[in-house]
Amino acid sequence: MEIIIFEGELKMGDSVGATMVYAQDFRIIQCAMMEKKLRIEAEGVQILGPKEHEDASSHSVYFDHTPVGKIKSDVTELTVLPEAGAGPHRLAIHVSPFPGPGFCDDFVLKKVVFSCT
Repeated sequence: MEIIIFEGELKMGDSVGATMVYAQDFRIIQCAMMEKKLRIEAEGVQILGPKEHEDASSHSVYFDHTPVGKIKSDVTELTVLPEAGAGPHRLAIHVSPFPGPGFCDDFVLKKVVFSCT
């Protein structure tokens, strides 16, 4: 089963016309018991600052309010996801403001796909 949660172009970041948080509710029609994967495609993801700040500077991804990983590049695949029963779920991406106001990198969210077997 594959569910396209988002497809388009959404400017994310801290500049004018961008958003710092993306959240989308979606529905799964049957329980996702086996392999689950969340694929996030973007354009222009850049982690600012030194290597030791990479984790703090990357962008947090939440599945049903549970942190499941970080966006550090233009393509992110997350495979450690919480239980996904049939029904409504929520995906959220929070742009990292680290290391401070005005230092957030802007990027364009292109596609988010949830898949399971």
